Amino acid sequence: MDYSGRVNSKKGAGGIASAEDTNVSTKKRVQELLATHILDLDNDPYVFRNHLGLLECRLCLTTHNNEASYISHLGGRKHHLNLERRRILDERQHQGHLYEQKVNQQISISNVDKRSWKKIGKPEVKVEKIRHPQTLQVGILLRMKAPRITAEEPIHRFMSYFELNSKSQNSLSNYLSSRGDDDSDREQEEDGDHQLLVISAEPYENIAIIIPNKHEIDKPQDEDKMSDTFWWFWDRDTKEYVLQFFWKKS
Repeated sequence: MDYSGRVNSKKGAGGIASAEDTNVSTKKRVQELLATHILDLDNDPYVFRNHLGLLECRLCLTTHNNEASYISHLGGRKHHLNLERRRILDERQHQGHLYEQKVNQQISISNVDKRSWKKIGKPEVKVEKIRHPQTLQVGILLRMKAPRITAEEPIHRFMSYFELNSKSQNSLSNYLSSRGDDDSDREQEEDGDHQLLVISAEPYENIAIIIPNKHEIDKPQDEDKMSDTFWWFWDRDTKEYVLQFFWKKS
C-alpha cells in the first residue's frame, strides 16, 4: 500500500491509513487476484453465491459478505482442516471403488448371465418305490424320457425345504395339505420333513419330486460319485435317464 502523500505523513515514513483507505486497498487487491485467475470463484467447487448475494462455503458451512472475507477464510485453519478430511475421504472412496471393480471382474453369481430357454413342457417321468434284495433298504427308482433334450445329459439335485424361497415353500405346504393323507399324520409333520429332488433337462421344464427327509440318503460323501446304493445312468440312444437311491437303515 502506498502511504506517500497522506496527511501528517513525514518524508520517508507512512501516514496512518484510514478505514476507508484500507477497504479500497483490499477491494483492489481482490480484483487483482480475480483478474489474474489466482482465485477463480467460478471454478471453486466449494463456494457459491446464495439468493442474498452472500458467498457460502459448502465445505465449512460458513457465510461471507464479500470476496475478501472468503479469501481470508481460504487461508484459515478451519478450511485447511476440512480440505484434509475431504482428501482422506476421497481416497477411501477411491480405494473402495477399485476394490469393487476388482471383485466384479471375478466370476460370481451376480455377473453370470442366467440361463434361459424356451420351455417345451415336462418330460415323461415314472417313480417307483423299491427295496434292496439283500440289505432290505427302502429306495426310489426314477425313470425319465426326454427325447427332445438339447443338453448333454440331465442333471439332478436334492434341495431341502429351507433352500426354497417363500413362494415355493408356500406351494409345497399347500400341496402337502391338499393330499389325501390322514389329518393326524399331517399335523405331526414339520416343514423340514420333506425335501425335493429337482431334475433339469433343457429345454424341458424342471421337475421336482417330493421325498421324505426323515432318514438320510445312502450316497457317497464325494459329489458326482456313484455307489451300489446311489447311481444314475443316461442312455444317449434311447434318451432315457435312470436314477436310483436308497435310504440308510435307521
